[in-house]
Amino acid sequence: MSPELQDMVLRVSVRHRIEHGRLPAVQPKQILAGYGTGRLCAVCDQPITSAQAEYLAEDFERDRQLCFHSLCHAAWQSECSGQ
Repeated sequence: MSPELQDMVLRVSVRHRIEHGRLPAVQPKQILAGYGTGRLCAVCDQPITSAQAEYLAEDFERDRQLCFHSLCHAAWQSECSGQ
């Protein structure tokens, strides 16, 4: 899959999840990053392996943590900022 197509697929998934309340429409002020811990990504539902970067965001409205792959997090950032 080309990078452009992958980005489009991720952004559509993010929009869908925001519309259905699975992701917040506004990002928290702080995002933590580290090595993957095997948790599922909030965008693509795939595990984030220890060889991958994991982005962690607190969703205080729903009292939960959201984990993202790097590209999935970038798609969420873009959708939240309206770009």
